[in-house]
This record gives sequence, C-alpha cells and structure tokens, in this order.
Amino acid sequence: MISNRVFIVQMPRLGVILYLIFTAISIIFYAGGTVRDPDTLGYSFTQNFFSDLGKLSTDNFLAMIFFSGSLFVVGITFSIYFYYLMKSYNNDSLGVIAKIGSGLGIIGAICFIGVGFTPHNVLFTPHIFFVNWAFRSFLLSSLLLSIALFKDVRLPSRYGVGYLFFAISIFFYILVLEFAPKPELSEISLIFNVLAQKAIVLIFLLSVLYQSFGNSKLAANNSSK
Repeated sequence: MISNRVFIVQMPRLGVILYLIFTAISIIFYAGGTVRDPDTLGYSFTQNFFSDLGKLSTDNFLAMIFFSGSLFVVGITFSIYFYYLMKSYNNDSLGVIAKIGSGLGIIGAICFIGVGFTPHNVLFTPHIFFVNWAFRSFLLSSLLLSIALFKDVRLPSRYGVGYLFFAISIFFYILVLEFAPKPELSEISLIFNVLAQKAIVLIFLLSVLYQSFGNSKLAANNSSK
C-alpha cells in the first residue's frame, strides 16, 4: 500500500516542480502579444498574464500545450492531495471542517484545469468563470483549513498561520479581480494586474511547499497509529 505521505507531502511538491517546468517551457515558446499590444514579441513578465500563454493560435500552439499541461498537472495532483488530506481526519467536528475545506480545494483544483483548457481569446466567458471560482474556492478552503490546523494538536500553529496568510492574500487578489482598473485601460493598469497575478501565484506555490512540511508531520503521526 502506498503511504499517505506520498499523496500529501511528495505529490504537491512534485506538482509545484512540474508546474514551474511546464510554465517555463511555455514562456520560451510564447509567440507574443499583450492585451494592449498584439504585436509584441515574446513573453513580458510585467505585461503578460499567465493566461496569455494559453492563447489559441497557430503560432502559439506549443506554448498553449505546455500551459494547458501545467494547469492539468496542478489540477490532478492537487485534487489527489486534497482527497488524501481528507482521509487524514476523522469525522469529528475538526475533521468535518478539514474535509469541507479539502473538498473546496478539490473544486479549486478542478477549476485550474478548466482555466487551462479554455483559451481566453476564444472562450473568454468560461475562462473567467474558472479563474474566479478557482480563487473563490481556495479562499474558502484556506480559511477552513486554517481553522482546522489551529485546532489540530498534531501540528504547530504556524501551519494554521500559513493557511490564514494564504487566505488573506487570495481575498485581496479577489478584490483586484473585481475592482481594479481593467488592464486594457492603460499600461499602468496592465502592469498592476499582471504583477498582482504573479504575486498570488508565487504565494500559492510557496504556501503549498510550506504546508507540505506540516503534512509530513501529519503523515508521520497517522502512520504511528
């Protein structure tokens, strides 16, 4: 039988590594173009969203494949991760909170797959739907899991703080999505929105890596029973 550690410690770490590799390859092959200037060449860290990598066009095919692959890998690995995180808890009140939070995490992970397979230049409405509900799901998930981890005597409270920081970060990014000036309005608006997206993705990846150390303690505790 495969150890629970594989699914809640090693798999999320592998998901992060594969996401970074696939995204880096996608950036290398990106043909170019921003929401304000379709004639730019290559990928700009300050003026291209990650979703630009998934643009459906003949000259962007390889970048689109690797972008879609990166989010597919993240969606699958994190869905499995949250499923096995559920199994680390009993059906008491603490376990119910953790399981609901994990279930919302699975929804968020599935939405990431949806983001990858709905190119924004041809399927804009469903693309935005998946983006919005990915972050909304992870906001609720991280809030509930922060409560669960604060109450879980098997883990130091710093892991609950980690989820809480992640939740606060997502909350502010959702405010950006809802109320920030549209990136099409000006170059400054575009740069602000792009860098906000880069920041939340970085926080997301670091949060996953950080929580994997707490999950290692959780897996060790479960295996000793």
